[in-house]
Amino acid sequence: MTTLLADPIFVTALVGVLLVAIPCSACGCFLHIQNNSLFGETIAHGCLPGVYFAFLCQGSRHVLWLTMGAAASGVLSSLLVSWFMTRTRMKRDAALASVLSGMYGVGIVALSWIQSQGLPNQNGLESLFFGNAASISTEDIQVIACMCATILGLLLVGGKRMVTSSFDWNLSRTLGFKPQRQRMLLHALVAMSVAIGIQSVGALLVAALLIVPPAAARLVTHSLGQMMCVSALVSVLAAFLGTLASASLPNMPTGPSVVLSLTALTCTAAAWRKLRNIQGAS
Repeated sequence: MTTLLADPIFVTALVGVLLVAIPCSACGCFLHIQNNSLFGETIAHGCLPGVYFAFLCQGSRHVLWLTMGAAASGVLSSLLVSWFMTRTRMKRDAALASVLSGMYGVGIVALSWIQSQGLPNQNGLESLFFGNAASISTEDIQVIACMCATILGLLLVGGKRMVTSSFDWNLSRTLGFKPQRQRMLLHALVAMSVAIGIQSVGALLVAALLIVPPAAARLVTHSLGQMMCVSALVSVLAAFLGTLASASLPNMPTGPSVVLSLTALTCTAAAWRKLRNIQGAS
């Protein structure tokens, strides 16, 4: 452990994953209370085309450009879901699945085209599927930290409005909070959270940081404030354990390690909840 903490590559990777885990867990709590957790999975897959189109436009793998492209693509995915639900007879689950699969397909096609053209600086783009935390640089950390602070700041400022809009749409309208605008802001923050996590955790697995920590927290808490605190704690602990496992075991990618840690913590929370119910019944 001491040796790893003295390794700058490990520390940089750990900080990068932690900066992703915290905003994802916070945004995920709002999606969870809206019964809309699958939306995070749709956004995660929907960010892929934006990453590759940003690379094509800039010819660079700089994390800022890739993150901006991913965020824009994620917001577009949310708009497409809303359009399908309001302008067609498609149900929410079908709209989410349609956009998820369609955007993922566009991302695969874009990556295949980039690789077939032999463009410069393209090496490593395929690693964005599962993440490569070891490739994060100090400059990347600075960009991710700025976006993390922006996401958390907007959640803090608009938290009351988002909570009201999430629980009671009509009350939110009565108070003049404009719930549709609050929901779109949340979707944009979710897209940003996913975007900054693509390089470290991967586009296919970053959705777990949105979905699993709030679900685990909900098993052991009864209020939104407590849920957000426990969700952040679970997310940070899983990020640490996953990064540690990735650094300690040979050829172990960071993203899957973090997700496995999340699964273990969720199973622990479920077992604790079950034990409490048994003790309460007896």
